[in-house]
Amino acid sequence: MICSYCGTEGLENICPFCGADLNIKRPKLKEFVVLEDGEKSFNGLSCFHTYDLLVLLRLVRKERTKAYDLMLRLDDKSPQIIQITRDYLKDLYEPYTKRMKLTWLY
Repeated sequence: MICSYCGTEGLENICPFCGADLNIKRPKLKEFVVLEDGEKSFNGLSCFHTYDLLVLLRLVRKERTKAYDLMLRLDDKSPQIIQITRDYLKDLYEPYTKRMKLTWLY
């Protein structure tokens, strides 16, 4: 068996060079990744291919940027409505920030 991480040949279960477990199945690429995939738990994201995680990270960052830009565009015409809107946008922004960090860490 050949280690798919470092290329060491003639191995049984664990690579002596990099310590990778060779019996674990590696994730396959998905056909498409949607923003809702970002709501999965850490264990759910662990079965995603690295490329899929990068695509998901891009999607989450895009939505996070939209929420942040909307927060910046608020005027001070009606303070009560502005505060309600700001709270709503903050409730959108914070979960995207957490999902972004979770996606990036894995």
